[in-house]
Amino acid sequence: MSKENLPETPIDDLEHDQRDALAATGRALAGLVPMFGGVVGELVTRTIPEQRTDRVVRYVRGLNARFDGIEARLQELLTDPNNVDLVEEGGYQSARATSDERIQHITALVANGLDADDADVIRRKRLARLLGQIDDDELALLNAYGQSYGGSNQNPFAAISRPDPAHLGSGIEEIDAEKLYEAGVEHLLSLGLLTKNYRNPPRGEAPKFDARKGDYEHSREVSYLGRLLLRFIDRPSPIDIEK
Repeated sequence: MSKENLPETPIDDLEHDQRDALAATGRALAGLVPMFGGVVGELVTRTIPEQRTDRVVRYVRGLNARFDGIEARLQELLTDPNNVDLVEEGGYQSARATSDERIQHITALVANGLDADDADVIRRKRLARLLGQIDDDELALLNAYGQSYGGSNQNPFAAISRPDPAHLGSGIEEIDAEKLYEAGVEHLLSLGLLTKNYRNPPRGEAPKFDARKGDYEHSREVSYLGRLLLRFIDRPSPIDIEK
């Protein structure tokens, strides 16, 4: 996240003096309204490298905008250490984010986690940890599976760089591309964000085994956990959109 990408006129009192960026950002965050700056400000001054503070600033501003006008509710929410922990987790992940879109996803997940009706923040933090375990390419892939679940007027995989399946005559670059793509899919499967849907064979026939994949024939689709994560980052599957 470059400094040039920040709004020319900040919506708060953040200073952008690079000679003292770390301390200045921590002080400014602590003064933000409503409460998130106080929670994340000390985190910035203690642990986050100077060159990453702009990313945390964007995250805090996003939370501030989503909860604008309900400061009393936030005062109540942030008396719970688990809520504070969730906000800090978002700060850590934002510092490592490589795009504005990723920061927006983190902000949405934390805001939706705090704003949910139930009080089980500890379990909601698992969603934040899951988000932190997948890279942007895997998240885009998960979203494509999610948008294809329950109907879509467009092909959600059109924006995904999907290599052609390798074959006996494939070169090393083609094989590399397929293996790296499949590594992302397998990672999503291992986290339970995607699931395998095995085909039912015709009566009297055995399931077909795919020796190339080392598994019985199946398709892959987003799991309920994957849909839950997408819903919390404001990317719900069509089936989960309230009519």
